[in-house]
Amino acid sequence: MRDLPARSEPPQVGSPFRVETICTGDELLTGLTSDTNSRYFQEQLLDRTGLTVRRSVVVGDVREDIIEALNAAAARCDAVLVSGGLGPTTDDLTAECAATAAGVKLVMNDAAMKHIEARFKARNIALSENNRRQAMVPDQCEVVLNAEGSAPLFIQKRGNCTLFFVPGVPREYRHLVGAHVVARIAALSGKQTFRKLALLKTVGLPESHLDARVKALHEKYPRVTLGFRTHPPENHLKLLAEGDDADSASKLLEQVTEEARGLLGATCFARDDETMASVVLEALVARREFLAVAESCTGGMIAESLTSVSGSSRAFYGGACTYLEDAKAKLAQVPEGLMAQFGVVSSETAEAMATGLRQFTGVQWALSTTGYAGPTGGDAENPVGTVFIGISGPGITKVERHHFHGDRDRVRAFATWAALDLLRRSLQTVQGTRS
Repeated sequence: MRDLPARSEPPQVGSPFRVETICTGDELLTGLTSDTNSRYFQEQLLDRTGLTVRRSVVVGDVREDIIEALNAAAARCDAVLVSGGLGPTTDDLTAECAATAAGVKLVMNDAAMKHIEARFKARNIALSENNRRQAMVPDQCEVVLNAEGSAPLFIQKRGNCTLFFVPGVPREYRHLVGAHVVARIAALSGKQTFRKLALLKTVGLPESHLDARVKALHEKYPRVTLGFRTHPPENHLKLLAEGDDADSASKLLEQVTEEARGLLGATCFARDDETMASVVLEALVARREFLAVAESCTGGMIAESLTSVSGSSRAFYGGACTYLEDAKAKLAQVPEGLMAQFGVVSSETAEAMATGLRQFTGVQWALSTTGYAGPTGGDAENPVGTVFIGISGPGITKVERHHFHGDRDRVRAFATWAALDLLRRSLQTVQGTRS
């Protein structure tokens, strides 16, 4: 096996165990496919070992680039997760590159070949010659069969580094990473500092203001790392707490998270995997109340956001995509003549849509949207990007006017989010009708 150059960052006694990832595939660089795998590995790694990924590299289906990435990572890392490029087609180059980089040959693994043959036979599919390529692995590596697919996990030792090669298919990736890779990395790393992570999501607070609001936590909690991320229209605060064991890390995380939420106040609307939609649905369920929506410019995006949350039927009555004036009049019960008098995109129309739909359905809450998403439409008073959002609920009828910048998709997305936030704030201030 080819000797590695000396580490560019020589490990010291007690130095952190370094983990990196390499994702291969032209589709990841052209925008045809998004990397949905890495987050799963990062979460599993942090939760089960306390480790974090130091660097993530994406390379296309180019032999020289893959080999260069493998050699660079192996020279500086303790563990590397390599995903993608293990399929049967000619552009699947990862196994070949792994062998070349290590200075060994590709060899047929009999157990992997038998596994592939059995899978095809069970599915009554003819085994083509190129499928045999998936049983070819670098010599001198460990092979773990893939219960969710054809290509196996293979593990390569190169000096002080262990490289784990897994398919990029999400179902196969998650199985092999969760069942085999993370456990092996935990064993390799030995005793580590335990880390626990929380993510707080804020609204209406610029990133610089968010940083200033929690500045006191930096000095008070030296074993907590604070990070910031902009995810328009939200800004997120990441809290990474360290402890000598899992329990102490968890306790520290909950303590600093509670204090951070106190500093952020009403601007903090969610934690971790919670979304604006899930938060408002949870609040409605707690109050035993229902919501209906009448959408014009958002075209069903509010309903889609709500129904993407499992169990949304416990609080979401339904919605109407009231795009034409006739639809607004019939489905949202907008009074005759109102739109002619005030305009389709107006505060009066948004209010009438919300109150009309609420009365028509008999639910406790109704939201409405009407606006100019662009690129056409608008006028001097209400240019493109203007959206009126109406809400009607127990003891409240209100309309907010917004002006969003950006293309049509961005205006519609921001209007959807703003409508749900208006509902969130209204639920916090209005006494509910519990039954």
